[in-house]
Amino acid sequence: MEQNDIMLSICMIVKNEQRCLERCLKSIKPLKEQLNCEIIVTDTGSTDKSVEIAEKYADKVVHFEWCNDFSAARNKGIEQAKGEWVMVMDADEELVEDVSHLVKFFNSEEKYRYTGAFCKMKNCFNAEVCNKVESLRDYVGDTSDFLAYRIFRRDLNPRYVGIIHEYMPYREPVYTLDTTTLYHDGYAFEDEKKRKQKKIRNASLLEKQIKENLHDLRAIVHILVEEDVINKEVYKNLILLTEKLMYKNLNNIFVPNAFVKVARYYDKNDDKQKALKICQDYVKLFIGDGKSKMYQTFEIDIRFIQSNALFRQKQYRPALKMMEKYLELMDKYQKGELDLQLLRTGSLGFANDTQKEFITFLKTRCYMELKEYEKAKEIIKTINLRETVGKGFYNFYWLIVRLCNIKECDMTLGEYYIILVDAMKREIPSQKKVVEDTYNMIHSYIANLPKEQREVLLGQIISSEEGKTDLWNMIKKKEEEKKEGLKKMIGDTKVTIKKLMEEVTMRDKALDLSKRLEKIAPEDEEVKEFIKILSK
Repeated sequence: MEQNDIMLSICMIVKNEQRCLERCLKSIKPLKEQLNCEIIVTDTGSTDKSVEIAEKYADKVVHFEWCNDFSAARNKGIEQAKGEWVMVMDADEELVEDVSHLVKFFNSEEKYRYTGAFCKMKNCFNAEVCNKVESLRDYVGDTSDFLAYRIFRRDLNPRYVGIIHEYMPYREPVYTLDTTTLYHDGYAFEDEKKRKQKKIRNASLLEKQIKENLHDLRAIVHILVEEDVINKEVYKNLILLTEKLMYKNLNNIFVPNAFVKVARYYDKNDDKQKALKICQDYVKLFIGDGKSKMYQTFEIDIRFIQSNALFRQKQYRPALKMMEKYLELMDKYQKGELDLQLLRTGSLGFANDTQKEFITFLKTRCYMELKEYEKAKEIIKTINLRETVGKGFYNFYWLIVRLCNIKECDMTLGEYYIILVDAMKREIPSQKKVVEDTYNMIHSYIANLPKEQREVLLGQIISSEEGKTDLWNMIKKKEEEKKEGLKKMIGDTKVTIKKLMEEVTMRDKALDLSKRLEKIAPEDEEVKEFIKILSK
């Protein structure tokens, strides 16, 4: 291939990425088969097999001495590019969607109208799933989307800036390849230590960047994501700085994201009134007739925060209105009907199925608190519990067992109990603890009810054959556990008595303990012998 025939240079920086690098490089193959591409990998000091893997796939491997500056490393690779255009990827990303949109863009004259293009990014958070699937195209779990400026013309002398969360400055017009998605699992950590190390690294570099420019709202919004590794007082001051900057710079593209971060902080720290004010200001400033539709993306997070804050304040009617707005926006978002421009500034915090389930859970609770049980029951009927995972599974059963205890509700626990029993049998590792907790919660709730109510719910359970068998097995299991517990307690007490008998001054205490044990185990010959010896 002649160098001047290269349409696209795909550049990436790596360091100790053998876990995912080959997966990433293989995912580029369909694009490379349809377009004149080169792959340039810049290694910043790997000690694993990253370089060896890169050499199998890359047209060029560049070595760069790490200097705590991501932009410098990226720019080193871009300097080696020979393509008309440059595309940037990371090793923990995968190009899993159909590349036809991307190929069509580069094969058309239309590309010369633009300075660059945004790609849709999808963060995958479930480490267990990420590690099991061969390709992230098979990932099932919570995600968050954002838009990243990853494609740009080389003749415009592209240079990254910023030592962390580095970015490529751009000027309009830019194109959005919203059907070309890069899946990313860099935030899916099984190892809590590694997750924390990455966050500490990011926070320290961002702190350095902010010190150089206290008005850099982009850097500030990014550092606010690292709350759990930042000193609480420092973080509070960053929030106050963000709050001040966002009201003074309403035209800054990072302001909507800043509103969400600030409102979320106050909501988490139990200042519900302040959180609600920030949310109300966002709606007043950015939502409504004559306002740009692009602000509806971060309105999703705003409505979530409002819903939660109002529910905690027991303002159930207003909370229901906010929940409806949130669910309407989520429906549009998931159908691809919202303007995604603002996702260039970061991802949404509450636009995934887990948070959608949580709002549905709160919505049901609102109706229960308002004693509108029919409406609560109707919502429960729409939930597919066989496909509900994680905390949502527990939450909905928490509601179900309580609704089944309300006469006006006319619900029976039996049909839902069958699903729970089936989930117990399947024993999916990632779901096992939640299912067991749900099972124990239901039986604990029933056990603490007055006798009449308890018998009603137990009757509902054993109305099914599965429930009858399961209940009998549970009784036997509890009896065995009780016997084993009693046996252990008697054995431990005997050991204590023997130790006390060795001390002359403790014989009275040993005798007292033996007599108490005799009441629990009257047939135990060893206990009778203790009493006989100690009574002399």
